[in-house]
Amino acid sequence: MIPPIKNFSLGTRIMVMFGFLMFNYLLFPSVASLVVGQFYGMDKIIDVLSGNMHGDSEKYVFLFVQGVGSLGAFAFTSLLVSQMETGFVLKRLGLNIRPALKFFVMGVFAVLVAQVFTQFLVEVNQQIPLPKALKFLEEQEAQAEKITNTVLAGNGWMMFMANVLVLAVIPAIGEELFFRGLLLGDLLKSKVNPAFAIIGTGLLFSISHFEFGNMLAIWALGSFLGYLYYTSGSLWLSMAAHFTNNFLVILFKYLYNSGYIKSDIAEATFPLYAVVISAAVFMLCLFVINKWRRPVDFSIQLSAPVLDEEEGYGLNNEE
Repeated sequence: MIPPIKNFSLGTRIMVMFGFLMFNYLLFPSVASLVVGQFYGMDKIIDVLSGNMHGDSEKYVFLFVQGVGSLGAFAFTSLLVSQMETGFVLKRLGLNIRPALKFFVMGVFAVLVAQVFTQFLVEVNQQIPLPKALKFLEEQEAQAEKITNTVLAGNGWMMFMANVLVLAVIPAIGEELFFRGLLLGDLLKSKVNPAFAIIGTGLLFSISHFEFGNMLAIWALGSFLGYLYYTSGSLWLSMAAHFTNNFLVILFKYLYNSGYIKSDIAEATFPLYAVVISAAVFMLCLFVINKWRRPVDFSIQLSAPVLDEEEGYGLNNEE
């Protein structure tokens, strides 16, 4: 059987991707809310999802809905569309290649050393005013930040692990499957200029977070993750780097709430020399990764394997 969107144009395939993304973004959280609503009541669930959480049990409810929604919107959409496009999910999403250990080490190290530079980008971004027509987004962002701080508040070990799972592991899997494996992969497979594809998907990745005060930092992170995928042909590398970035945010907040560190890193301001060193070492990491790059022909790497007939589709193996 020929996959239903195999012969669609690039533009049409991208429309299909985002169409399923939006549908699943609404469907999965709704289903998760209905499930937990049977135990807590829908009025309570609506209140929790709006940010009114007063205990760990309510935070667990929020994280459950958040986790199911993220998996459904990004991971399920990616698996479904890649199956519809090629019929070979792992190969299509760049999950069939495991890069050398040195790639993992350098990718994770680059994320670590870039934290100071990233914080500088946040400070620069916050000095850029939104146009008047978009001022309403500031309220939405403030509400989202309030909810995030509420979820990350506290110093319980179980809550810390739940936050790591839902806010670090699941996004590292789901968002990388969609933005790098599915979207960027399709652009690279279609011979779109790599720089444009990497920067463009990084921008979409940033916009999707609706954190306009952090847009530059998230854009830089998304572009770096795309660069890792482009240089290695493997999604595992960008997943590892993505997880590292999110995990650091959760870890520093946990250490601050537990009293192990005296200042909240997310609110810290670093001296200019630290920013310059961070940026310089990060650029050096990019240079090294580029030197290690294995040339990847994405038009072949992400395509279905050629069998005996019409790329193997509809092949009758019955004797």
